[in-house]
Amino acid sequence: RVARASARASSEKMRATEGDVIARGFGHLLFSQVSSRLVTFLLNVLVVRRLPPDVYGVAVIQYHLISTTILTFAREGVRRACLRGVQLGEKRGPDLKSIVPLSWLCVPQGLAWSLIVCSTVLAFSGDGVGVRDGSYRVGVLLHGAAAVIETLSEPAYITSTCLLVFKLQLTVETVASLARCFATLIFLRPSLGVPPLVAFGLAAVVYSTTTTLGYWAYFVSRGEAKGMARWEHVTLRSAKRADPELASAYRSFTLQAIEKHVLGEGEKFAMAAFRPTYDQGVYGLVNNLGSVVVRTCLQPFEQAIFTAFSMSSAARRGSGRQVQADLLATVLRLAVLFALIALAFGPSHSFAVLWASYGSGWAQTEAPRILSVYCAYIGSMALNGVAEAFMHATADAGALRGINCSLVAFSALHSVTSVILVRSSGTSGLVAAGCVSMLLRVGYCTWYARGYFREASFPLSSVLPTPLGLASLAACAALSRASERYQLPDPGAAALRDVVGHLGLGCLVGMGLLGVLYKTERKLVSSLADLRRTAKKAD
Repeated sequence: RVARASARASSEKMRATEGDVIARGFGHLLFSQVSSRLVTFLLNVLVVRRLPPDVYGVAVIQYHLISTTILTFAREGVRRACLRGVQLGEKRGPDLKSIVPLSWLCVPQGLAWSLIVCSTVLAFSGDGVGVRDGSYRVGVLLHGAAAVIETLSEPAYITSTCLLVFKLQLTVETVASLARCFATLIFLRPSLGVPPLVAFGLAAVVYSTTTTLGYWAYFVSRGEAKGMARWEHVTLRSAKRADPELASAYRSFTLQAIEKHVLGEGEKFAMAAFRPTYDQGVYGLVNNLGSVVVRTCLQPFEQAIFTAFSMSSAARRGSGRQVQADLLATVLRLAVLFALIALAFGPSHSFAVLWASYGSGWAQTEAPRILSVYCAYIGSMALNGVAEAFMHATADAGALRGINCSLVAFSALHSVTSVILVRSSGTSGLVAAGCVSMLLRVGYCTWYARGYFREASFPLSSVLPTPLGLASLAACAALSRASERYQLPDPGAAALRDVVGHLGLGCLVGMGLLGVLYKTERKLVSSLADLRRTAKKAD
């Protein structure tokens, strides 16, 4: 009896610990994303209205790829390895001391990848937008420099994440995003005479500088920056004495980061290689609009899930696995509902959202059709993000090798399908290729989860909505489609009254659906309430 009571107490402590990390982490990160992304979106609308599609395409596709490629290759493997090397509850123990030296490895890696990526891009720049006047070259170099500056923030960022200082990330990300948006608008003023591509590069430098200063200012104020920036750390001499397991995890996660980057950004690579800059601008508009949802809701959710499971996976045996299974079923069910809601409302409201946000000019392009397909892509990303966050957080060394091999296969398949579909179906085919890739990866994650939970109960039916909930979603989809056909029969002649009426009806239908789901998904609501209660107890 004593053993059973101890096991129950341990299980409740595990549940409270993970619930605290996910609830608090997601809450802080979500607020950060909502506050910064919403303002960013509004400012981005003002930017888009000032630029032609070809210039906008270079900025949001080609320059975006330069920044994300450098930063992903330089820091993602280090970030995840350090999180795996710290156990929850040992925030200032030896584990934390071992990750600070490794975190400085991001800086030389960022410099090396910046030189490689920028040199490659300039070597194949061709005769596109901004090449003749030199603004394209300056923009490339500025984005490379900005990426290097941002890697200087990684030791402080990684340490703050391991210490669960989510409020710091909230503040820094919000301020940096706002600084970038306002800088873009200022540099784009005609009176300054700054070429648009150079303006985007200068804004990137503003963002990275603000980020670096923000994270280090926190540790300077606490008197801890000197110890974190010791000369032996900066010169990487102490990194040579890193824990072998930590170094092995770093190599595995770096390879995963490269493979996932090719998968996640494959559409943009294909657009940059095979489509004109005008099409890149249209796709960039849709991608930025869709990513408002992805970055606002999904990214903080995935980060909180990975942090929670990775910090406690080493202690998971017996009853602990069932705690994990129940928690994973809850978050996956949320992801499934999110995906189905996106499919129910997205396609029938794509034209109206673009018309209201960017004007009738952009709404008359291919963007509404692409955005309709992108709604399915958002749903698949929600499922894949949650599943892979759990898988990467709990996989051992052998499983990580298998994951790396699978990502190589998925990368090759995604590249082939992207090239084929972008040539046959244009930009919509490119988004469809991304959906196929995401669903295949979800299937692999499901196979991994079934093996991981051999000793626990994890039925796949636990992540599906109730039959009444599914019927309600189908009815809402049909009603939204009927409303679009009735109020917007001719998109070319759409008026403000018609667009507002259609969007207003969609909001009413959406609120009704949420009320129905609240009644029909009682188990999910109860699980979320338990999760919040455990988080409050932990506080």
